[in-house]
Amino acid sequence: MNHDNLPPNTRSTRPSRPSGPPTAERTHIVLGGGQMGETIARRLDASGYAVRIVDQSSDTAEIPVIQGDPTDPAVLDEAGLSNDTTAIVATRSDRRNLLIAQLVRAHFSSRVIVLANNPERITAIADAGHEPICVTTACSDRIATIL
Repeated sequence: MNHDNLPPNTRSTRPSRPSGPPTAERTHIVLGGGQMGETIARRLDASGYAVRIVDQSSDTAEIPVIQGDPTDPAVLDEAGLSNDTTAIVATRSDRRNLLIAQLVRAHFSSRVIVLANNPERITAIADAGHEPICVTTACSDRIATIL
């Protein structure tokens, strides 16, 4: 992830990344299904990671889905969120993503990656101690590199 657009004081608040190859012990839980969440989960699964989706309406046969609201701590507990998991918050709403990320941080010591659609929200997400990824910037950067 490119941290150049983040304030220097937010760079040191991120949890360290696990080293070594992916294993079943390193579970990634995608909070929010839809096209984006399911695509992220499939990519992680194809890379060898154990992955689950938490969503109220996601229904994919390839990836285990915990049907429920990702803002419900009991659902997150049922999904297996713990200190050894990575939460990837991927709903369509930046505000909801930040709310879910804060909930995860309050109840679990997980690494939290938060997708943002609006580049202006990256700083707020980073200031809250999460790892932001701006979907809009990532897509526009990719387009610029292939033209």
